[in-house]
Amino acid sequence: MPAAPDFIRIQDVHKSYGAVKVLNGISLDVAEGEVLVLCGPSGCGKSTLLRCINGLETINSGAITVGGRNVGTATPGELQSIRLSTGFVFQNFNLFPHMTALQNIAIAPMKILGHSTREARDEGRRLLARVGMADKADSYPFQLSGGQRQRVAIARALAMKPTVMLFDEPTSALDPEMREEVLQVIRQVHHDHGMTMVVVTHEIGFAKSVASRAMLLDAGEIVEEAPARAFFANPTQERTRRFLRAIVND
Repeated sequence: MPAAPDFIRIQDVHKSYGAVKVLNGISLDVAEGEVLVLCGPSGCGKSTLLRCINGLETINSGAITVGGRNVGTATPGELQSIRLSTGFVFQNFNLFPHMTALQNIAIAPMKILGHSTREARDEGRRLLARVGMADKADSYPFQLSGGQRQRVAIARALAMKPTVMLFDEPTSALDPEMREEVLQVIRQVHHDHGMTMVVVTHEIGFAKSVASRAMLLDAGEIVEEAPARAFFANPTQERTRRFLRAIVND
């Protein structure tokens, strides 16, 4: 069977904020349907890399393509199309506080995709049921737990029918029980659709059960990458071993 085509291709990407170099020659490919886990210490460039993939941040040099489309050279219309195809789930939810869960999900399909109010709300209710939140459609974010808000955020991203999902530490603000709720939703999304995913997380159990590959970033560079189980069970680099010991003992 031929290998799946690369859906995301990152070639020698550099990104700096002033004199601070955040990404230093990153090159990697993510195949269609693959789940790649990115891990590494705070400030190593993980979140910046995700934001560069869908054009929320511009790179200084190199190239990023998503589904064959170059993010850096895209016209405004092409960039919007790339962003629509890459669902982004933030660690702090980023829900509109003045909107209910259902309104948070329905607003973008109505405003951007041109769906009718009824169509968007019907799809929103279906997605809320899918993430175990059918009874919270009329709840506002302040009425929801952190895990519930993150599940709404995942449903909101899915409402745009993305072909790739980017998760930026989706469980870092949650307690252990809520973390497992959210991770189970992510597992289910991949199981149902085989969707391409890039996940920034330190959840080892999740990575072993879902990820195709895992990668350690440090100081803006790739230290090690390997199939997920081998990465966590038998890392080859001492920097990786030190990092994994630290998160296990945290």
